[in-house]
Order: sequence, then structure tokens, then C-alpha cells
Amino acid sequence: MRWLFTLIASLAWLGCSEAPPPRNLVLVVLDSARADRFSSYGYPVQTSPNLDALAEEGVLFEAAVSNASWTLPAMTGLFAGDYPTRSIFDNRLKQSLVETIRSAGFRTAAFVEGGFVSERFGFELGFDLFHDAAEGDSNVSIEKTFEDASAWLRENHDERFFIFVHTYEPSAPYSRRDYTDGLDAGKLGESFGPLDASKIRAGQLDFGPTERAWVRALYDGGITASDRNVGRLLETLRQLGIRDQTAVVVTGNHGEDIGGREPEWPGTHGHDLYDESVLVPLIIHDPSRDYPVKRIRSQVRTIDTMHTVVHLLGLSPTEGVLGRTLVPLMNDTEANHRFAWSTVQGSKSFGLPRRFAVRNGTHKLIMTPIERGKLQLELFDLASDPGERVNTAQADTPTRTQLFKALVNLRDGLRRQGQANYRVDRTIDTPDAVPRVREAGDSE
Repeated sequence: MRWLFTLIASLAWLGCSEAPPPRNLVLVVLDSARADRFSSYGYPVQTSPNLDALAEEGVLFEAAVSNASWTLPAMTGLFAGDYPTRSIFDNRLKQSLVETIRSAGFRTAAFVEGGFVSERFGFELGFDLFHDAAEGDSNVSIEKTFEDASAWLRENHDERFFIFVHTYEPSAPYSRRDYTDGLDAGKLGESFGPLDASKIRAGQLDFGPTERAWVRALYDGGITASDRNVGRLLETLRQLGIRDQTAVVVTGNHGEDIGGREPEWPGTHGHDLYDESVLVPLIIHDPSRDYPVKRIRSQVRTIDTMHTVVHLLGLSPTEGVLGRTLVPLMNDTEANHRFAWSTVQGSKSFGLPRRFAVRNGTHKLIMTPIERGKLQLELFDLASDPGERVNTAQADTPTRTQLFKALVNLRDGLRRQGQANYRVDRTIDTPDAVPRVREAGDSE
């Protein structure tokens, strides 16, 4: 019966397009990958040659906004294709667009590294195979994860497939030395991890310009390691003779703080909603067609990603959700910014408040409740102040009012559907998970 679903989907696509959809699709999610450290996004160091080449062949989205700055809600939004509510996530993922793909007859396989992206939180939903490298093996690496994915491809490439690969590279601990030649580590060691970050926050470890340059170089090495492994996966597709039949989507789930804005937070995320924490790379290559737009400036959301995956495979879009396919932007039949919402739950253990943000493509408003009845507002003009350094909330009243109303309406609408329940306890970094996934947004 699977072949029948696939045939129907392909015929539906043929009815509205000159070429059939790609036979297969690979989705890669790089954890804690901030867009501005990829050379394809203008970073002066060539950190991502393979993704640069993929972007040249495909479509690059210049402003892809995550719905959260830590992994669990960000991955929930990505797979559900909607902003998380209780109906979508209640201690586990309850709906996933992967189910749509599997029901259409595709073989579905996931290769992940545990932690927040695991069966514990329901991310196996819709997958025929859910391979968690952290299960029973604490020696997890991006190289092993991608090799496991390549091995599966070599055995299953004769069938139509959707394969998902998630890695915690380039998130902390940072250990890649590609760009450290000639640099002094200062008070830091050869690598930089969560323990170092906690010492910096406690004032027990210096973090000046020397240390900052070292951490940034290590992080850039993680970007390059990610790019290198994506390149190897693409080479596997070529060797198997299916590269021209397989669409590839590469993105991130959220960004990373590497000690720029707030020196006390290097190597972490989940504590704020500035663009370095929520803007991620998004590159799509569909070998079945040549899209007229190669670089898309219009703002999009990570909740649009899986809807695009479904569309690229020739399947019908899901109704009644906020995420939408990005294909109209790629086809140059849509050009508007897509209104983006982001939130972080806060953390009692880190003393962090809950935060909310909306971004309309030209401006961004961040709202932080301070105490009952009191709010802190930050408004940024993204054209004149892309680094979000000048808060114009007091001066720019019309824009602030418009965005504030939109933020409150969206927040209240999501609350009426039931606030997503993330019951994350302190055992997340035990041996059955990946130690590097300590995140500031890990508790309410």
C-alpha cells in the first residue's frame, strides 16, 4: 500500500509542475549553529565550504528565526511545524510532520545524539528507525553519527526515504582547533566547556579579549567540523548515484552565545532572545528544479522547515497550523516577511526570567516580565541596528505599540491552547544523554 501513497503524491505534483518531486530528502540539523559564523552568510573566515557550495546550487534563507533559544522547544517547533502548545508537547512530542511523510510510503530514519532529541521526549514519532548514538554509548561524536547515517543510506538507498540527522556539533564543549594557530588561550585550556562557562559566571575565571578570541576560534572549528561531515554525507549520496534524486535541507535549531554581548555567558544558550541566539542557517537544495530566487531576504521561521520538506516531497501541506511551506518564496511568488515569535522559559537555577520576542523582518521587540504588572521592553530597528545594540522602545512608540499588541495577542492565543509542558529534570546530563546539552533554558 505504501507504493500507492507515493504514486498518488507524485501524480499530484506532476499535475502542477513540469518535473516530479525529488525521490528522497535528507534533513540535517546542527545544534547551536548561529548563522553569522558561516561563510555562506558573509562570515569572512571560510568556515563552511561545503554548505557554501550547496547554497550556490540551491537556495539560502538569510533570516531564519527559531521559535526558541534552546533545544527542546526549538526541535518541537521544527518537527510539529507550529509554535509549541500543550496539544503539541506535553512532556513528549505529540505530533510530528514525519508521520505525514511515513504515511505516504517513505522509509523514515533518524540519527541523533541523545539529550533533548531522544525517545525520552517523543522525537521517535513517525520514524521507522530512530538511532540514538547516546543509547548505551557515551563516546558520541559527529563523525560517528554521520557515518551511521551513511551506512544506513548504503543499505536502503533503493527505497524512497526521508532521513534526519541531528548533531550537537558545534555546541559546547568546543574542542576543534582549526582556527587556533597563533592564538593564546589565556586563562583557558585547550577546549572550552560548561564547567568553564559556569566558572566565568561565578567570577572564578577571567574572560577577557584573549579568552574571547580563543572561544570564538574553537566555536568556528565546530562549524567547520559540521560542514565537513555534511560534505561527507553529500559525497555518500553521489557515490550511491542518488545525489540528483535527493533534496537536502540543512539548518540549525537555535544559535549560541560566544561571549560577545554578555561576557558571562560564553558557550551557552537559552538565556536570551537576541539574534545570535535565534537566527540560524537554512539552506535548501532541490535537484529536481532550478528555483528563480537563490538568496531569500524575506524573514522566515524554523517552524516552516518541515512544511517545506513535506511540500518538496510532493505531499499535501498540513492545515490549521502557523508554519507554512517556503516553496512560494523560492518560486518568487511570495516576498513578504513572515512574522516570527520566539520564547524562552527562563530558569530558576540560573536566575533567568521568561522572555518573549516578535520579529517582523524590520523590527524586533523583546518583552521580559520583571514582576507582576511590570515589563521590560527592548525594541530594535534591524536595518540600522542589526546587532541589536540600541534600544528604541522609549522613542519609537508606533512600532513598539504595534509589535507589543501582536506579541500579547499571539502569547495569549498560545496560552489558551495550553502552555507546552517541558518537564526537564536534572538527570538530563547523566550517561544516557550527551553531557554537552546543559542549557540555560532547561527548567521553568
